[in-house]
Amino acid sequence: MELRHLRAFVAVAEELNFRRAAERLQMAQPPLSQQIKRLEKELGVELFARTTRSVTLTPAGEACLTEARHALSAIEAMPAVGQRAAAGHTGRIRLGFTGPASYQALMIVADAYREFRPDVRLEIGPPAFSGELADRVRSDELDVALVRLPLDTAGLAVGEIATGRSGVAMARSHPFADAEEVGLLEVASEPIIAHASGRGSTFPGTVGNSFLEHGIVPNVVAEAPDTQTLMLMVGAGVGLGYMPMAARYLLAPNVSLVPVRDLPSTSVAMVWRDGDDNPAVAALVSLRERIIAECATIP
Repeated sequence: MELRHLRAFVAVAEELNFRRAAERLQMAQPPLSQQIKRLEKELGVELFARTTRSVTLTPAGEACLTEARHALSAIEAMPAVGQRAAAGHTGRIRLGFTGPASYQALMIVADAYREFRPDVRLEIGPPAFSGELADRVRSDELDVALVRLPLDTAGLAVGEIATGRSGVAMARSHPFADAEEVGLLEVASEPIIAHASGRGSTFPGTVGNSFLEHGIVPNVVAEAPDTQTLMLMVGAGVGLGYMPMAARYLLAPNVSLVPVRDLPSTSVAMVWRDGDDNPAVAALVSLRERIIAECATIP
């Protein structure tokens, strides 16, 4: 089916006169009549009822006119649609995040991007550990992820967006529950709930290195599959749990989160595939300075 045949059909259907339709299309009448006949043959139906005095649409012609107009409108819109997609104004981004410790950063990123590119579909996946997210970005399951550093970033581009202190969660009945901060040696002998090993969580490595530097052998009594479960176990009196202070937004009943002076700050970063040519991703990356400024206001 040729585009010129659709244009000829629409012109005749709107004019209901072959002479006027030919003038509108700036062509002779006989070739126009031939185009209509070819289209009718291809469709297997008569589009017009013709007499020596009038031309009217058949029921099939009326039905086909609607579809022909839609098809022509779609074709006419293609250049603008393609240009918007090439400029990152449409499309989609699959965004992952690393759980409670990046909740605030996630909200800032999502709000900024939806304002900047309202017609891009932002698909936010379930939370996961940073190592898992990095693997999903590499394997093209995600386009961008909010992860916690340090992290193996081979094959990825990295843009840090926020930093924050590290802390320890403890039951409200703990002697240090209301302290402004605590030192590692002050709680060195206490039972610890660790994040599950082998899942790609990067924060336990940061804590472990600090223990080694202070000559502390951690007394790990249990593991938790995620930060929320860890927080609940702390509230139940199982032990202490180390986590970024950003997790305070997930505080469980009967739990305090106290900054630890001996633990280094941790960073949240956006990662995406190095060399990714998705313009929607480039549009998100271009917002990094704005995102950094807004993340800096998080208390």
